[in-house]
Amino acid sequence: MAESLVVSDQLQEKLAEATEAIDQQRFAAAISLLRRVATEEPENALVWRQLGYVYLEAQNPRDAIEGLTRSLQLDPGDPTAHCLLGSAYGTTCDLEKAAACYRRALEIDPRHSQAEELLIRTESLLESRAHYHAGLKLLYSAMANVQDLNQAMRELLQSILIFDRSPARDNLLECARKIEALRRDLEVPIAATPELASWVEACRLGYRCAGLKQWAEAREAYRQALGCRPEDAFVHHALAFVLVELGEMEVAAREWLLTLEIERDYDFTQFGHVRPS
Repeated sequence: MAESLVVSDQLQEKLAEATEAIDQQRFAAAISLLRRVATEEPENALVWRQLGYVYLEAQNPRDAIEGLTRSLQLDPGDPTAHCLLGSAYGTTCDLEKAAACYRRALEIDPRHSQAEELLIRTESLLESRAHYHAGLKLLYSAMANVQDLNQAMRELLQSILIFDRSPARDNLLECARKIEALRRDLEVPIAATPELASWVEACRLGYRCAGLKQWAEAREAYRQALGCRPEDAFVHHALAFVLVELGEMEVAAREWLLTLEIERDYDFTQFGHVRPS
């Protein structure tokens, strides 16, 4: 154990008292006690680590960062302190610094499971954020064309797929409306067989109701169509468009992702219109 981590019996008692206060969520008492101990033993890394931890539990990440940084200045080889510092940075949304801390913890201790789990989660959030920012850049570009808006929608959906609470959900409606402004009707010729009669009628009803902005009726019609035939990308897209107008963002995102599962290069400006032949 590093010299800065040596724990005397007296210090052990004070740390135990602080831990008890933390367990009882008496954070102010724990902080007060640990600050006194840190004043008495300013070169003890364990005290600063524990103080940083309690600040983190008390949802005070700025002071947590200060305490944990001090701990690591005294003992830079402590993987737990690096992991806690990563959590503190993560709480402030500084994901790049958080990821760097988790990586450092794993360099020191490759078996540090918490650092590994948090690094995976943080890297996912970074990836989600990158897709979100890419989507916003395209969505709000001055001369966004069909290709830009298609890619913007894909970026927003990918952000949501990675992180289901992504703020990208809040931009789906605006993106859908910009796409709708450039819409092109896609005629879907279909043989009018008795087996497809219900599907054809449901698709036509959904298309008609959506055109009249009767969103609830269109939703039910398109759901009925998918109940008959779930493999049509244009129906999933139409349903997603209706759902986003109804404010059902999470379900709309799922339907658009299904659209891309079925047809990877689907053009979101195309709205299918069934024409029996």
